[in-house]
Amino acid sequence: MSLSLEALGWSPFFAQAAQAFVEAAAPGDRPRLEVGRVVGVERAAYGVWTAAGPAGAVLAGTLRQGRADEPSAPVIGDWLVLERLPGEPTLRIVQVLPRRTTFARAVKGGAAEQVIAVNVDLVFIVTAPDEDFDLERLGRYVAAVQASGARPAVLLNKADLAEDRAPYLEQLRSLAPDLPVHEVAAAQQRGLEALRPYFREGVTVALIGSSGVGKSTLTNRLLGREVAATGEVRAGDHQGRHTTTARSLYPVPGGGLLIDNPGLRDIAVWDAGAAGAGWEEIEALATECRFRKCTHTTEPGCAVRRAVERGQITAAFLKGYQQAQGRAPRPARKR
Repeated sequence: MSLSLEALGWSPFFAQAAQAFVEAAAPGDRPRLEVGRVVGVERAAYGVWTAAGPAGAVLAGTLRQGRADEPSAPVIGDWLVLERLPGEPTLRIVQVLPRRTTFARAVKGGAAEQVIAVNVDLVFIVTAPDEDFDLERLGRYVAAVQASGARPAVLLNKADLAEDRAPYLEQLRSLAPDLPVHEVAAAQQRGLEALRPYFREGVTVALIGSSGVGKSTLTNRLLGREVAATGEVRAGDHQGRHTTTARSLYPVPGGGLLIDNPGLRDIAVWDAGAAGAGWEEIEALATECRFRKCTHTTEPGCAVRRAVERGQITAAFLKGYQQAQGRAPRPARKR
């Protein structure tokens, strides 16, 4: 299977950065340089896709040291400058190109960042109408996606588990204005036709959600072949066993790319100090608050909380904003 760089998501943004690196390289090294995208990561080995097709790659020694002003170690979705040495099947990663979007979560109590996927255009947040359904956690997912620069959409998978799905869909739509919400049943191949328009040439879509919500089944249905292992469903709570253990990027038939992620039990937004996309309404209301640095929690004269009371915005949307800003009120400590 051969794919053009454009089908893999190549754009002038990456081309400009790659050209600058190649021009700065020694003239004798330039013929050995090419670009490719990370499609799989396993410890220190990387699966990459170049104009010549799939290949394996390892980090060059100069990149193992790392620099503060450069991207971290390559992750799924990264674009790279690679060196192809004569007679060696494995390519050397000599440069990680700047990232257009970065989806990351905070770890170690917010003291560190874990980059999950990069250069993603759209993220499908997958949940189900069962014990997994947690509106607050889903709000954190939406906030994290918005902070990354990608667009979020929510999929209510396993829709056949609930006779009345309207309450679930209504709650999901309250998470953010104009948030796309779709109900699907991947195992029964229901509702998938509504997702096809999202996949276009060069567009990268990622799946996130808790273990057992059916991301692997959804991946297999969208790709039209079995690439992700699926587990049996427990009778007690309809939850599947966690089966995906590594992130992989797949080309989708008809155009587009899909990243399947291991289940994320919870997520905290990393470095979301600036307002994310979709927060404009809250930012506009905040100009009418009594205090300039209002956190919209307990301060008197808060125009944002007043808007919640009037039904202009939902409490879930405000909470997502507060979490994206690092301002979410902490639960009271039990005595």
